[in-house]
Amino acid sequence: MQMSIMRRLVSLMARRKAKEVEHILSNPIELTEEKLMSVLARHKGTVFGKRYDFESIRNSEEYSSNVPLFDYHGMEPYLKMTYDNPNGQVLTADPVIWYLKTSGTTGKPKYIPLTESGAEDTSKGTMLVWLAFVNADSDNAKIFDGTLVTLGAPAVIDHINGIPVGYATGAMIRRFNPLLKRLMKPGEDVFNITDVDEKMKRYANLLATTNVTGLLGISTLLLALVRRMQTQYGPWLLDSLKGTRHEQRIRRLVNDEGMMDVQGLWPNLRLLTTSGIDCDPYREWISKTLPTARILDMYGGSEGFYGGQLFEEPGIQLLPSLNYLEFIPESEVEVLNPTVVPLSEVRKGFRYEMVLTNNTGCYRYRLGDMLTFTNTNPYTIRSISRKGKIVNMSGEKLSDKHVSNAMAAACLKTGVQVSDYCMVGLVENGIPHYTLALMLGNNNIDAVEFLTALEEALMSDSEEFRIVRESGALGPTTLTLMKSSYFENVVRATHIQAKPVTLTTDTQVLAAQD
Repeated sequence: MQMSIMRRLVSLMARRKAKEVEHILSNPIELTEEKLMSVLARHKGTVFGKRYDFESIRNSEEYSSNVPLFDYHGMEPYLKMTYDNPNGQVLTADPVIWYLKTSGTTGKPKYIPLTESGAEDTSKGTMLVWLAFVNADSDNAKIFDGTLVTLGAPAVIDHINGIPVGYATGAMIRRFNPLLKRLMKPGEDVFNITDVDEKMKRYANLLATTNVTGLLGISTLLLALVRRMQTQYGPWLLDSLKGTRHEQRIRRLVNDEGMMDVQGLWPNLRLLTTSGIDCDPYREWISKTLPTARILDMYGGSEGFYGGQLFEEPGIQLLPSLNYLEFIPESEVEVLNPTVVPLSEVRKGFRYEMVLTNNTGCYRYRLGDMLTFTNTNPYTIRSISRKGKIVNMSGEKLSDKHVSNAMAAACLKTGVQVSDYCMVGLVENGIPHYTLALMLGNNNIDAVEFLTALEEALMSDSEEFRIVRESGALGPTTLTLMKSSYFENVVRATHIQAKPVTLTTDTQVLAAQD
């Protein structure tokens, strides 16, 4: 009864928010300009605001002229001042309430200040995407009849001058709408576990003993957990749940080889959220493994919340009401003084680096994220990856984006279910080539067929790759199967919010292969 009331309450909230979502998507340029002027007015008295004369700026053109582009290194002097004096109005008029530790994808981890206004914008954006999901199908509200299992990291791992330092997934969940928090499990005692194996087993026990309707949180760990439930944890759960009311159910779902039917375990699973990764290469595996779950893509980070999937079709709709957004064309990303275009001038089918201004103290901040616009009405993006991750052994200039796109195409064409992968560039006997390390969701793969599809997709996407392959400057791609997940090894060696390594020249990856 309590869950049915919850479902009705959230459905009512969703209907009320539908007009707001429609307004945002119908008026993106007006709203992003309004957001810019609101940010400048709010923070004009800060050290940064005075330095760049926010008070005199009257429009976005003047803003772009007055304020240069910044990356993290350019912002470091202001961040150090903030660490020393979190109430000193260095970057934001609001005091710092938290420092969010980033995943350190392109270098050492960073500590991004969080304020009340920044947290409110992130919560607002997250709720809009959630409620749009509920509105999309009346059955989607059934997620509130069960448990939303949430993969989270510690909210507090340290302090800087009395201000807590933690991961966004832990800190922001503390600030979630109370209606949602009541349905989320587990608690912070499990979020705070940093040992991957211990953490996964605590989650496995929960997943085996509750009515799971949603899987949320750290996407990389979430996919790793589903993989472990499917391939590893069946026998362990049978042993740990022996003598309980759950034993017979688990026994029916585990086959003689120890594989578990996870769809049978979670018959009411309807939602799987992803954020911070390109999910396309995993869609085939997810759709076969969890056919009742809808993948809901979200796009955010320690610096804010940028957009989410508001429609059933894959793709992320930007939320310009939360941020002022500018973009650097892919061809100028490495130029000293690149062209920067506003949202109104981006073009469908083109790839850009995103530049962010918002209430978290980001001013013309280069996130380092590359993305492709698949639509401009509404503004929709896909293929998000990090800038600068390029391998160039013989002129091929292969990027994360090339690899993830080709993997998605090859999986779709061949039906192969991939649950972890990494493309490794190496030189053997004087010949450069790539080895693709795969972990499969099933054991069915024709290596020749898959590699042919992969290379065809790479050559279609990259003229440079086609030329060096056809000329023989780059040898044929080979394939090896993983004994264990390379991504999970990365987490153990770094930290709980590490991102997948999809492209590398580090041959240590191959130590985990057959």
